[in-house]
Amino acid sequence: MSGSAVQSSRPGVQIVHGAEQVRRTLLARSPELVTIDESAVAAASSVFGETLTPTAFVERVIREVRDEGDGAVRRIAAALGDHVGTTFEIGTAELADASRRIDPELRGDIELAAERIRDYHEREMPAGFDLPGLGVGQQWIPVDRAGLHVPGQAAPLVSSLLMAAVPARVAGVGETVVTTPVRSEGIAPALAAAAEVAGVDRVFGLGGAQAIAALALGTSSVPRCDVIVAPGNAWVMLATRALYGVVGVDLLPGPTETLVIADAAADAAEVAADLIAQAEHGGPASPIALTSDPGVAAEVAREVEIQLATLPRADVAWDSFEQRGGVGVVDDLAQAVELSNEYGPEHLCLLVEDPEALLPLVRHAGGVFLGSASPEVLGDYVAGPSHIMPTGGTARFASPVGVRSFLKTVSIVRLSADRAAALAPAAARLARAEGLEGHARAAERRAAP
Repeated sequence: MSGSAVQSSRPGVQIVHGAEQVRRTLLARSPELVTIDESAVAAASSVFGETLTPTAFVERVIREVRDEGDGAVRRIAAALGDHVGTTFEIGTAELADASRRIDPELRGDIELAAERIRDYHEREMPAGFDLPGLGVGQQWIPVDRAGLHVPGQAAPLVSSLLMAAVPARVAGVGETVVTTPVRSEGIAPALAAAAEVAGVDRVFGLGGAQAIAALALGTSSVPRCDVIVAPGNAWVMLATRALYGVVGVDLLPGPTETLVIADAAADAAEVAADLIAQAEHGGPASPIALTSDPGVAAEVAREVEIQLATLPRADVAWDSFEQRGGVGVVDDLAQAVELSNEYGPEHLCLLVEDPEALLPLVRHAGGVFLGSASPEVLGDYVAGPSHIMPTGGTARFASPVGVRSFLKTVSIVRLSADRAAALAPAAARLARAEGLEGHARAAERRAAP
């Protein structure tokens, strides 16, 4: 395709022509997984009365929670303006009362989502093995306690609670602990109902880096967890990253990403709707479409403008489009998939006439959504696979949250005396090659006389 001009439709959806320009603009990633605006940095710095970078702020939070426990958690939360009750934990009676206030139809929706999530992840459970002939095997064992952070400042993300807690329960985790920020009127009824349906054991009204530090380190109120699943804002992600190794971390979910590949048969209004559905998360999100049809590109850009005109969160969505979104025009669909593989999006939506033909070409994506009837928004809520997926290009090596996020393997060695005797000489020679005489002698004690 000739040309590499960048155009902008009003009031902000850019249309980019040519694969190289698409790489340099729409698919260019910041070296940082998250961005934090200056006002948020200033507000965080005020907690400690000195100017701190986001990373330094999070490190300070972790240090103080480690040293002071609940006192630090309460002080930091109050300084940030978060509501914290007389106790961090939301009692079972309060949860039950809130759950009873939910609309019955919404309760049914939560139960439907949980059922589909459970069905999917039950089929994902791995099996151990035992190889008597070799004298080895493997067991899968769930962790004792999982910490699940649920975003809740802008809106209570009921779906995120289900998408983390249900797989944890399927995996057989001993105890599931949820942290989520709450308002002065208490936990949202929908969140309380979701916790009940998912079988969550304990819920704490905490958010931000201090919540992650409490889950990872433990305090007198918050139990220390073995693994953490923590979709959330930039502060949550930075805290989770900083605590990796202290606690198990499966993913570092950042701002959401959707890459839609569309052909001439695609409905431009559907493409725009799918992009907007993710753009309204903010963060900023990355709403990107690739097409080989310049006419489709123009129609999608126009549709975004039309649909955003009536969207309640239009300002948030426009911010995502202006910072990290747009439409790219490339040579063909194969090139679009190649660019997608380089980018490794969280969500890859194939709004093309024959999505099955493109699926074998996909190597790097958190989830793939095939065709108009499989929009990413259904994956957000009720399709079944967890919607907590790798972002920031980590789909090159990471997987969505699933039962394996809460399981660990244990290797089993069960050798017969005859097999040990046969293997011991090789082990002894290898040990001496490494200069480890003690290892060699231990092996030789099992050798045949």
